[in-house]
Amino acid sequence: MRAAVIDGYGGSDRLELREIARPAPGAGQLLVRVRAAGVNPLDWKVRRGDLRFIMPQKFPWVPGYDVAGVVEEIGAEVDSFAPGDAVHAFVKGAGTCAEFAIVDAEAAAMVPDGLSFEDAAAVPLAALTAWQALVDRGELAAGERVLVNGGAGGVGHFAVQIAAALGARVTAVAGTRNQEFLRELGAGRTIDYEADDFTRDEESYDVVFDAAGTSNFRRCDLILGEGGIYVTTNVGPLVFLHSLRTGLASLFATARRARWVSTQPSGKELTEIDGLILRGTVRPHVDHVFSLEEIGQAHDASEAGGVRGKIVVRVS
Repeated sequence: MRAAVIDGYGGSDRLELREIARPAPGAGQLLVRVRAAGVNPLDWKVRRGDLRFIMPQKFPWVPGYDVAGVVEEIGAEVDSFAPGDAVHAFVKGAGTCAEFAIVDAEAAAMVPDGLSFEDAAAVPLAALTAWQALVDRGELAAGERVLVNGGAGGVGHFAVQIAAALGARVTAVAGTRNQEFLRELGAGRTIDYEADDFTRDEESYDVVFDAAGTSNFRRCDLILGEGGIYVTTNVGPLVFLHSLRTGLASLFATARRARWVSTQPSGKELTEIDGLILRGTVRPHVDHVFSLEEIGQAHDASEAGGVRGKIVVRVS
């Protein structure tokens, strides 16, 4: 099968298309004929070696953590899917920028009716990150106030929509050109970071989700209400220390807390998100679709920043 492959950490120029062996599904797994794969910052951060100490890779390595396609084969103990089913999933072990990919059945969900494979591939990792940050880590409830930093990006544009669908009052932060886009997503209020510092906002929030990972708890503490929760996608020593300190403080008082989100595959949560897509309250926004032959350009576009929504690679 054809796949995008890299033989060692480095730039996008090291990515090349080549023939590799087609994998076989094990127990509890699906072999999916890939129609489209999402591109996330995680792809190029792993490719460059930025995460080599927490996510070391064996080479040759095939990028891609989002997949949408058709089930080709099922492994033993799989009874929830059958060959021919259209599915999408977040594949934690990567490998979706190829003609076939292995997917854990528990991580997969049926592609919502009417959603293209390109749109379906844009959903899993980014939308699950948003869901787990807001619902699981942020404990967001209807009527609460939430601020999403990076509201126009891959994770952020899902977070704005999910928060609004859950009945929260949403403030979203992005650059000047994306202010109208944020309102279209469901933000009741927007902040242009090119003109204003959102950490000096006069409002207070129950949840601050730093989807862009460009701020920190110390700065966002100023806009958190009593018992508020700061959640970030930026995992590191600083947020670990803030999380430990604020977690201990919350045992004895109603303290503001710092948490990070480490996204986990979940077919169950992905199905809940798909329900919102079917109801029309959440929609993926695809900024650009590249071919598999253009995988290097897709990585470059994501790495350059400024992407509105998601970048997708069409495989077949």
